[in-house]
Amino acid sequence: MSILWIIRLSLIGCAYILIAVFAYFLKNREKYQVILENTVINTISVIFFNAFCYIPMLLPPDERIIQKPSFLNHPLNVRWFDIVGLILMILGVLLLLMTILKRKAIGAQDTAGKLITNGIYSFCRHPIYFGIIILSLGFGLRGINIDGLLIFPFILLVNYIQAKLEEIYDVGIRFKDEYSNYKNQTRMFGPIWLWSILIIILIFPLLITLLI
Repeated sequence: MSILWIIRLSLIGCAYILIAVFAYFLKNREKYQVILENTVINTISVIFFNAFCYIPMLLPPDERIIQKPSFLNHPLNVRWFDIVGLILMILGVLLLLMTILKRKAIGAQDTAGKLITNGIYSFCRHPIYFGIIILSLGFGLRGINIDGLLIFPFILLVNYIQAKLEEIYDVGIRFKDEYSNYKNQTRMFGPIWLWSILIIILIFPLLITLLI
């Protein structure tokens, strides 16, 4: 295994450890209220969590370990995924900024005792993690980083687990009935049609180049 893959897997492992610690604090929110409401601690944890998700996607591929399929070097694929990756990166950053401004809180901080369900939260229940997911995917698509794209499912999973833990130990308890209704109306990471369109966009150029 190359040093780049060791770094990638180590960072993903750190992300899982971080969310395990986060889950423990959330489960005992009353006991650790001071920690969960501390702006400095939340800022540091958010920075580290984002770094653990982005760096594995940004590290260069090691083609001695995994060879990129030749059809991915076709000019159509290279240009297409470069553009799609850039668009996803821009959307991811915008989504993160919009969510932070909407929440007016960072990390595990309480949102003034209110469940936010309007604005960007009417589109998906966890826009922060959704933003991290599409931003990470954008990093991997630019330049068609095969190693990054192979690690992407683990990044998707870590954000899913983090979002699920919040629902189990935090908002799902503090806003029990209200959150149950909200959960039935709004999907975790956006509507199915959005993901369907994204999959079609990703598959389309591959089919074209394979048929040429």
